[in-house]
Formats: sequence, structure tokens, C-alpha cells
Amino acid sequence: MPKVSVIVPVYNGEQYLTEAVGSIRKQTMTDIEIILVNDQSTDNSAEICDQLKNEDDRIKVIHLEKNLGICGARNRGMSEAEGEYVAFCDNDDFFLTTLIEDNYSIAKKTEADMVKFGRKLIDVDSNDKVLREKETPLKKASGFNEQTKMDHYFYMKSKGLLMNVWNGIYRLALIKEGNIFFNEFMRFGSEDADFSYRYFLAAKRIAVNPKAYYIHYRRDASSTSRKFNENKIESMMLASKSEAEIFDRMKKTPEVKARIIIEINKLIMNMYTQQLFHRDNPMTVKEKVSFLNTVKKNEHLNYHLDKVTKKELAKIKRKHLPFSLAFSNNWMMLAYVILKGQFMLNNEKW
Repeated sequence: MPKVSVIVPVYNGEQYLTEAVGSIRKQTMTDIEIILVNDQSTDNSAEICDQLKNEDDRIKVIHLEKNLGICGARNRGMSEAEGEYVAFCDNDDFFLTTLIEDNYSIAKKTEADMVKFGRKLIDVDSNDKVLREKETPLKKASGFNEQTKMDHYFYMKSKGLLMNVWNGIYRLALIKEGNIFFNEFMRFGSEDADFSYRYFLAAKRIAVNPKAYYIHYRRDASSTSRKFNENKIESMMLASKSEAEIFDRMKKTPEVKARIIIEINKLIMNMYTQQLFHRDNPMTVKEKVSFLNTVKKNEHLNYHLDKVTKKELAKIKRKHLPFSLAFSNNWMMLAYVILKGQFMLNNEKW
């Protein structure tokens, strides 16, 4: 049995696929399997996958009969994986050479179900020119068990450790026993966070490695997260429902309640910035206000809001103005905020 299975969903990745898989093949730990899941690519990705398989007997190739999206491709890969742990790599990203060895070693030493590690984000334009780089600001290694993990949830989220799946390795048995697969409805973002929240709940031991091992490229105009899609908001709400289950298990101290409110506010702000204010959003101001009214009535958001005292709500500062407006009846002011945000985004250079 291989120690780690690396799952690579492939869709029209001919330009970078060989390099991405090459970074996995060059890992210092060699007892691995690499599962390439070709999701009905229309370029030469299928042929490249088969060629790579011929070069390395650790590589398996799955050619899907229909396009399933990244969630379906990952799920198919996990269903056929044989490793003790699984890791994920996008078809245009890059593993540093000791990613698997170092983090598998930590997993074994700490008996962790999940090891999360640092990553570097690199924004590039259409010519692959680097625009900016950002590395996870982690300072020290840490570990949590089933009793202490809730106390460190907000820390892990604030460091970006629960927003993506490619900056971690995960015990495969726990995924299969707990049926923690990706939600295949979520084809437009938030699928990584949704998986991470559910896996976080199931994990008995979690380790954090502060070193950066994964290079994630955000390429100009190609990222799903940068495009407008009306289903994105529904995906965000599904992920927030999974996060609400984490909130349910927390000790509701005043500080925790206030932090939960801020997290809900961030969700709403993400809806504003990523979708409501998106330059390609065809909704009118009236429709946007109507949508926010729907958000206001959302059952699992209001469940937590009802538990917060007026004193704690008063702690929400001016920077959370849209949140305060959304959960009051000040719709005229809210419409003004929407209009202003729309104007600013329409006049912003991409």
C-alpha cells in the first residue's frame, strides 16, 4: 500500500500538466501513487496523462466518461486511491520536493488525521508574468486533539488553513468511513472550504506544519473564483452551513459569540465583493436588496444571531457596516452601500 495518494484533477491543463506532475514524481518520498483524473479535457491533456503513465508505473490515469467538475474528479480519485493518506494538486500547481516526506512523517509521529502546511500564492498574468507573491504567515508548528481543536479553529481559518485542500494531507480511511467527499453540486467555488470544515469536525488529531510546500498559481482570468456565476452564492451558503456545525460545537463564551458574528459578516462581505458587486452581475439594485433579504432570513445564520446579546452586537465596529445594515431593516441605506460599491468596482482597473 502506498503511503500517500496524490490526486490531480485534470481539465484542459496541457500547458502546465507535465511540470505539475513532474513536481510530484520528484518527491523525496517515493512510496506514493499519483492519480490523474482526466475530466473530459478538450485539449491534449488526455494524451499527456497516458504518456506520463507510460513513464512512471506509480501513475494511474482515469478518463471520466462525462465532465464532473473538480469535485467529481477528486471524488473519483479518492474512491480508487489506495494510500494511507491523500493529497491534492491542481493541474497547474507545484509541489516542493519534500512536501510528502515531511508531512507524512509529522502525521505518523503525531498520529494526526490531517496535517496542514504553508503555501505560497503566486498571481500571474496571461503571459505568466509574476504580478505578486504571498506566503502563509505561519510562525510555529502546533497540534490539536479532539478536545482542543475547537479552541484553535479561528486561528486555523485566519491563516488560510481551511480554505483550500491542497495545503494538507488527509487520512483516507477517515474520508471513507465518514463519507467526507466533495459536494459535487459545488462547481463554482467554496468546495474546498466545505470539505475542510467537515473533515475538521471528524478529525481527532490535527497537526500544523508552518513551512510552505505548495505553490499555487492564480492565473489571469482563468480562475473560477474570479468569474461571476449566480450559483456561487449558493455554494458559499452550503459551505457556511457546514461551518455552522463547527460553531454549534463551540463553547459559547461572549468572545466566541462575537467572533462567530464577525465570521458571518465576512461571509456576507464576500458575497458583496465576489458576486453582488461583480462587474458582470446583471442584477438590479432592487434585486440585490431582495437577495440580501433572503440572506437575512437564512435559517442557520439566524440561528446563531439569535443567541447573541445586544451587548455583543454593539461590539461590531464601523468596518462591519454592511453587516449591520443587512441584519436591520435599513434597506435604503443598504441600497446606497450597494450602489456605491457597484460604482467603485465598475471604475476599478482589473
